[in-house]
Amino acid sequence: MTKRIYRSILWACLIVMVTTVGATVYALYQAFVQESVAQLEKETELVASALNQGIDPEKEVEILALGDVRVCLIDSDGMVVYDSAHPGLEQNHKDRDEIVQAMNTGKGFSIRHSHTISEETYNCAILLNDGSYLRLSQSHSSMLNLFFQAVLPLVFVLPLVLLFVWGLARILSNNIVDPINRIDPGKPLDNIPYEQLRPLLERLDQGNRQIHQQLLQLETRNREFEALTASMDEGLLMVSTEGGLIYANPAAARIFSLHEDWQIQDHPDLDEMVHQALAGNNKQKNWKRKGRIYSLEASPVRNNDQCLGAFILALDVTEKLEMQKRRQEFTANVTHELKTPLQTISSSAELLNSGLVKAEDVPRFSSYIYQEASRMTDMVNDIIHLSRLENENVTTDQKTDLNAVCARCVEKLKHNAEVRNVTLHFEGKSAWVDGSEVDLKSIVKNLIENAIHYNRPEGEVWVTVDSDQKQVVLKVRDTGMGIPSQYRERIFERFFTADPSRSQSGTGLGLAIVRHAVDNLGGTIDVTSKTGEGSTFTVRLPKAALNMEANVEETDTKSDPAI
Repeated sequence: MTKRIYRSILWACLIVMVTTVGATVYALYQAFVQESVAQLEKETELVASALNQGIDPEKEVEILALGDVRVCLIDSDGMVVYDSAHPGLEQNHKDRDEIVQAMNTGKGFSIRHSHTISEETYNCAILLNDGSYLRLSQSHSSMLNLFFQAVLPLVFVLPLVLLFVWGLARILSNNIVDPINRIDPGKPLDNIPYEQLRPLLERLDQGNRQIHQQLLQLETRNREFEALTASMDEGLLMVSTEGGLIYANPAAARIFSLHEDWQIQDHPDLDEMVHQALAGNNKQKNWKRKGRIYSLEASPVRNNDQCLGAFILALDVTEKLEMQKRRQEFTANVTHELKTPLQTISSSAELLNSGLVKAEDVPRFSSYIYQEASRMTDMVNDIIHLSRLENENVTTDQKTDLNAVCARCVEKLKHNAEVRNVTLHFEGKSAWVDGSEVDLKSIVKNLIENAIHYNRPEGEVWVTVDSDQKQVVLKVRDTGMGIPSQYRERIFERFFTADPSRSQSGTGLGLAIVRHAVDNLGGTIDVTSKTGEGSTFTVRLPKAALNMEANVEETDTKSDPAI
């Protein structure tokens, strides 16, 4: 901007200088012409007056010829009688402008230009009394010649003039531009150097406010977007049309192990999906990484019909696929588990119906049918119970004393323990939890039944209930066969058993029911085990907030070791 103003001022100064010189020369020339014409006309009138009074024309002409004035005497026919510049030259000047004017008006004037010698000749003619003509002529330099004569001295001072103009232009341009450069673009109205700039600066300030408001909105949306994507468990990658990574949320950084030099082109599977998305196609595939399975979905990002990039959404479907697998296994296991007792019932009933069974064996076959039917009934009940625990959000206002539930379960199961030659020990105190007696009973009953069932002859089972200010703790410890370490994570799966030889005596759903019931009650269950020495199941449940708990008599119950 400074250079532009500087050049404008410099050219303006040069134009003004040239124009001033030209105008001055022209004005001087016009004044000179007017003065010369008036002087020539005056002299012509004086000479004509003298000639009209009878003065010898030759003497008068000789006197005038001594100067730079050319004197001509022309007769009435236009022939030159006398010419001081060219004596003896006979010419007819009847058609000259000044002679023609003198014939008509008594006086004539003309200017003739000579381009060859850059001169102008002023001619003044007067009609004399005797019918002849007197013409005085005087030559001067032309205006162009005078202009060059006036400019010639300036050529020598031109460098100084140009230097002066250059410095003046620089000073003026800096004085104009410096206040403008000091304007703060962020606060243009704080310093207005020229009132002519006020409308522009007001529009600039209005634009700044609009941009600031838009930036605030963008920052707010960006924070909301980052907060939303940061809270996502799904990984989100955003890629430009050139294939460069634009954005990745924390989940994506964890899933794809992003680092500073990470490039999507280094991963052929992802690169192919991005190319498909940038071409306008949706792409989906499962991707295994670090023991997890992710469902990758690539889609284009469009604005109207223009593709602005692509995004990849990574969903962890490991649990979903495992759940599908477990459901398939559950269906197969249920089919198998129900098929076995149905086959026993069907074959026994068929034998009974055929009459091939002896009378003394009928009770035995009837017992088979009853036992298998009871097993099927228990399995169906467990499946229904497990389905309820899995599909319902179990919430209840009931408060139950876990110690009392344990005492009743121990009492009911003592016969089973005696049959297997296992000793039951129970010790506890009143401990209230939020939950129904049905759910608590399913936890306690299944844990104690497993402890008895997988115990050794003359083994022992300890059941204890304890509590503190925040939680209630139930422990079931046995001296049985223990659980191998490779099976401890799977024992809570449906129909899983660490000892297949004993799987026919139960439904295989007990610990699955226990896990879901504990989860629904907001608790946890842990297991510690050592092969050949036994296992300990520890259930921790939130303690119920009871105002009446202080009025409930805490009772300590200890079972007889002989139970």
